[in-house]
Amino acid sequence: MPNVWETQLILKVQAGSRAYGLDGPDSDHDSRGICMPPRQALLGLASFEQHQSEGGDHVVFGLPKFVRLASEGNPNLVETLYTEDLLFCNRFGERLRVERDLFLSRQVADRFGHYALQQLKRLKNHYRWWAQPPQEPSPAAFGARPGAEGRPKFADAASRLAFDTAQKEWTNFQRWQRERNPLRAQLEQRHGYDTKHAMHLCRLLRMAQEILTDRRVLVRRPDREWLLAVRQGAWSYDELLSWATEAEARVRQLRLTSPLPEAPDLPRIEQLLMDLQEEYFWPGCRPEPSV
Repeated sequence: MPNVWETQLILKVQAGSRAYGLDGPDSDHDSRGICMPPRQALLGLASFEQHQSEGGDHVVFGLPKFVRLASEGNPNLVETLYTEDLLFCNRFGERLRVERDLFLSRQVADRFGHYALQQLKRLKNHYRWWAQPPQEPSPAAFGARPGAEGRPKFADAASRLAFDTAQKEWTNFQRWQRERNPLRAQLEQRHGYDTKHAMHLCRLLRMAQEILTDRRVLVRRPDREWLLAVRQGAWSYDELLSWATEAEARVRQLRLTSPLPEAPDLPRIEQLLMDLQEEYFWPGCRPEPSV
């Protein structure tokens, strides 16, 4: 199968912190792209969804997968259509960008908000582990006695569940320590929590509000200075949580009055996908009317 992520590329953009305008001297050069799938994947037995560089910094999606995920409101892929930091764009990529508002709906804001809550959950876990590191749990501490073949015997199911929960927490804590990014660890030592997670939490919640009120996806952040101040520890941990709670409530409120449709227009999106592929692979072919 040919390297379609190179030969059939239709759009490639800067991604990550550099696309947001939040990069620093050590920021990675990430990119995200879209390519036409190989003909074998459309007509034959082959399959193709995406190609990713070894470090994961550069990803190119096949057009069908990209359209599917973007129509579901995936923030990274929706941003790909709105960023102005273009690295490559031909007429097929431009057509996709012209029609990008088809993908906007209240579901997009939902997904941005969901990603924000994931950041918040991760930040809370790391803060808890940093402030009060867990200890390796002992079955005896949960009332267990030695059983057959050295296996602990718990008094009841609740005790067993409590031990399993503590054991899972310990395992996750150990993995976090082992895989912890040294730069993130420095932020936690300096500010008491991961301020980079905090910055992206704030960005996602702000973007969800902008999408719901103004039908805009502002990738390069107009609030850059404020977001960088958050990253530099302008807020205490409690101040951050307070702001995030209010912002998340605001997103839920704005959702009720947003001018956006509840869901994207999937028939029009599907037609766009078919039109692009037919024009690319069979130029001049008149497609049959849609049923």
